[in-house]
Amino acid sequence: MTTRIRLRRMGSNKRPFFRVVVADQRSPRDGRFIENIGKYHPLDDPSVIEIDPDRALHWLRVGAQPSDQVRNLMRKIGIWDEFVKERPSAAPAPSKERPDKPKISKKAKAKAEAAAAQPETPPADEPQAVEGEPAIAEADAAEAVEAVEGSPDATVGDTAADAPADDTPAAEAPEGS
Repeated sequence: MTTRIRLRRMGSNKRPFFRVVVADQRSPRDGRFIENIGKYHPLDDPSVIEIDPDRALHWLRVGAQPSDQVRNLMRKIGIWDEFVKERPSAAPAPSKERPDKPKISKKAKAKAEAAAAQPETPPADEPQAVEGEPAIAEADAAEAVEAVEGSPDATVGDTAADAPADDTPAAEAPEGS
């Protein structure tokens, strides 16, 4: 016969309280039980949890399995920790920790996929090359303009027609040379 330590519901409608009982696993929730070992009143503030530690440990030692809720109640008042000290194998196995996945809505996923599928468009500030002209020619022309403007010989307003070719006037130039 397998035994369970579980809760038995009592009280009126919408005003439940529970008894912690040891019962055969096959008996109904509020049916036959072997022994009453405590009580639990969840609606009181603070909740009342009274479980006889000697009887609970006795039943745990002989193999009674607590329900999840009763195990949580025993943990709160310290009975379960005392039992685990006696039998370390009764402690739950450590669960595998999984990394948290970021939660993204379907709309956000679709928007991200659409953005990834579209080719990158250059910003409006940069000049765009016409299909027939290569972009390299524009860059070379811009560098040439900067080089001419930055040279020390050129002055603002000077052109090749205004500047004399030699420092000496043509009349003073030697004739034989």
